[in-house]
Parts: sequence; C-alpha cells; structure tokens
Amino acid sequence: MLNFSHIQARIEQPTTKANSERAELLERFVTRLNNSRVAGGYKPLGAKFYAMKMSHIETEELHAFFKKLDSARNFSSLWYYYCCPKKK
Repeated sequence: MLNFSHIQARIEQPTTKANSERAELLERFVTRLNNSRVAGGYKPLGAKFYAMKMSHIETEELHAFFKKLDSARNFSSLWYYYCCPKKK
C-alpha cells in the first residue's frame, strides 16, 4: 500500500511567504496588482519591485493605502500614480 502522507503535509502548509506584518500587507498589493497584469496580458512582477516602489510608505499606513486604492475605480492605475515617479 502506498503512503502519501508526506505529500498531504506539504499541501496543507500555508502558501504565504510573509514573515512580517509589512510583508503580509505588501503581499496583498502584489496579488492584486499582478492579477490585473496577467489579465491584461503582461508578465507579473516580483514582490521586490512593489516593495521598492512602496518603500516611502510607512507600515502603519499600508492598510489605509490599500483601502483607498480598493475603493478607487482602477486599483492598478491609482497605485502607479502614487508610487511611480512622474516624468517632467
């Protein structure tokens, strides 16, 4: 009889790689932004890219920032407006 308990244990582990409060909050942004990129036919970007772009936002403010973007008509567009530098 085959025993697949080692596979079952691997499946039940959480899928998140977040190891801090900031990482958990950034993971929400990464998931939401990459879903819209994939839907648009673009390659998803890494968490490092998003973390670097949002480094100027304090950890305590990330939750409010996510809610602000979530209530907007276009989450991704507003994120790029606030987090990516503008050309002058």
